[in-house]
Amino acid sequence: MVRRLLVSALLVLLTGGCTASVQGRPVAGPLPEVPTTECAYTSGEDGDKVVARPSGSAVPAGGQVVVRLGSALGDLELTLEAAYAPCSVHSFRHLVDQRFYRGSSCHRLVTDGIWIIQCGDPTTSGVGGPGYRFDDPDARTGGYKRGVVGMANKGTPGTNGSQFFIVYKDSDFPAYFPVIGKVTKGLDVVDRVAAGGITPTNSATDGTPLKELRFTEAEVK
Repeated sequence: MVRRLLVSALLVLLTGGCTASVQGRPVAGPLPEVPTTECAYTSGEDGDKVVARPSGSAVPAGGQVVVRLGSALGDLELTLEAAYAPCSVHSFRHLVDQRFYRGSSCHRLVTDGIWIIQCGDPTTSGVGGPGYRFDDPDARTGGYKRGVVGMANKGTPGTNGSQFFIVYKDSDFPAYFPVIGKVTKGLDVVDRVAAGGITPTNSATDGTPLKELRFTEAEVK
């Protein structure tokens, strides 16, 4: 269940009074409450780069997390929406803070039927992860339009980990995958990788990108 956590931070004027702002006018009182939820992060079998599991208590179910992923091809900026998929966004931020994504490469590119690049596997094998799994039962799914960032999983509950995908062309596929936000800067980087083609592995249009997208940096802005 979602419960409310009172944000204690107040804006303090030079007079020492505690205020918030409504339509530009300072008024007394607290800032809006932030909703929270509970998430269960459980040990998984894909612990190829094991990190500590995030706390599942009082997970923010509102607000944004902006992540910068640096690469030799240019930076990507992801704006993640906790209201869309709180357990997924909380885990993603945790993995960024743990430097999990630094040094990892996007291992999969699909160039027909669906149009995605998939990243976040430290082994680039398609089955690697952080050593834990989780469900996100109330997450938003569907609507996989250009620029959407979603969690990759096995299509069944409780199989989210560290892998994520970026949609570079509107795609229509089953709504099993939590939508966590969108690319707000740098989608042209993904376009250049997609234009570079693939080494086929799963099919003639599904394989390893020929142009490598490796994240040299990952940080919460």
